[in-house]
Amino acid sequence: MAKQRRIHEPGHRHFVTFGTYKRRQFLFPEQTRNIVVEVLQKSLATHQTFCAGFVVMPNHVHAILFGDQEFNVSQFVQVGKKTSSYRIKRFYEKELEHYLNSCPGDGPVWQPGFYDFNVDSDRKNNEKIDYMHNNPVVDKLAPTHVSWVWSSARYYEFEEPVGVTITP
Repeated sequence: MAKQRRIHEPGHRHFVTFGTYKRRQFLFPEQTRNIVVEVLQKSLATHQTFCAGFVVMPNHVHAILFGDQEFNVSQFVQVGKKTSSYRIKRFYEKELEHYLNSCPGDGPVWQPGFYDFNVDSDRKNNEKIDYMHNNPVVDKLAPTHVSWVWSSARYYEFEEPVGVTITP
């Protein structure tokens, strides 16, 4: 299979997807999804990067990210995964010790790598945002797209804060 090519252009949007190790439900506890949202927000501020939309699911994350000329989507995702992995493991150790064998301290939380789709039009951007926001409904985790707290859907629907600064 050919290696996917990433295009880095200033202001270019990236629809990224990264999953938990072996699709395990490491993000099923609400607190772990909150960790991912917190890390995403802090990373955006630290790296002067922007997010057009996101969703955190029990076993994967989608986001549309973009930045200036210095923005490197690979580095951004790598740092975010490393930081969230550390915090998620600490959560399991302290709060859900009996589930620690599903998230061992020396094992990975995240699957290596990530999927990156270059978003090159408003139509494609809107399509990806709709896809992300409908993910929890399709997976029967929420009755409506706005009832899933760990996404940007409420920002788009009601202009409510969602824990991550959204830049449409």
